[in-house]
Amino acid sequence: MNKRYAIGFDIGGTKAEASLIDEDGGIHATLREPAPKENEPMLALIQRFATELSRETAVEGIGFSIPGSIDPETGKLRNAPNSPAIEDTALPADLQARLNTRLAFENDANCLVASEAQFGAARGYKNVVGVILGTGVGGGVIINGHLLNGAHGLAPEIGHTIMDFRGRRCGCGNAGCVEAYLSGPAVLARYHEAGGNPEVRNTKTLYEQRESDPIAAEIIDETELIFCRFIAMMMSCYDPEIFVLGGGLSLQPSFYQMADRIAEFSFGTRKIPPIVHAEGGDSSGKLGAAALILGTDG
Repeated sequence: MNKRYAIGFDIGGTKAEASLIDEDGGIHATLREPAPKENEPMLALIQRFATELSRETAVEGIGFSIPGSIDPETGKLRNAPNSPAIEDTALPADLQARLNTRLAFENDANCLVASEAQFGAARGYKNVVGVILGTGVGGGVIINGHLLNGAHGLAPEIGHTIMDFRGRRCGCGNAGCVEAYLSGPAVLARYHEAGGNPEVRNTKTLYEQRESDPIAAEIIDETELIFCRFIAMMMSCYDPEIFVLGGGLSLQPSFYQMADRIAEFSFGTRKIPPIVHAEGGDSSGKLGAAALILGTDG
């Protein structure tokens, strides 16, 4: 039986990458170049990559993992200030005019959860919450096998749910967002504000000092408490079968050992869904983009 194939693109602020991907998540060929800073060179690069990757293999379509989202009213990409070549452009229409195949576009955080549901740690589950704990806090949600997008394509901004309306100022301008507490930079900032060692510049080092540094221990304990409350809140909102974590902070083993503490804050059940680490790694974007074509959301 012949396999089905799609092309998955990961379009970021610094690089453009595309792979030929089969229905099992196998990556057969990859092209990668620095991301052009202007629109026409970017469109030309995408067309060239698509042509080269489909030269000898028939593909069912091309999926794109993108920063920001497509405004359903204007058809333009929004909220992607670090990608000037495509920000505020009619990217779907521009590419449809060049590429004679089915196209799909999705936010990069949504592509993480699509990748894991189709090919990775959440394979076989129909209700999945993916959480990225990295430079920011982002995520994607699959409900009954379909990606959650909302009325205007903006859902779900789980990092900007409010933990404390009088809390820390978030980069978005609001106060008390989850991102202001659980992103890597926020954890470090809280540590330094508490009088921690200014030489500690990343969360890996912070966690390594947990046993020897009382301030590190205090901040990590607080972080884990906030994480437990956050997961319990996501359970109330989305009722997932499984959580998948990605991003640099998610590499800490303690996040996967907190079911009993999460149960203290859960509503309606003390049965906590499995919390697992994403398998796709740096390939999650393009794998999730291919999954948009090959079946996660269909």
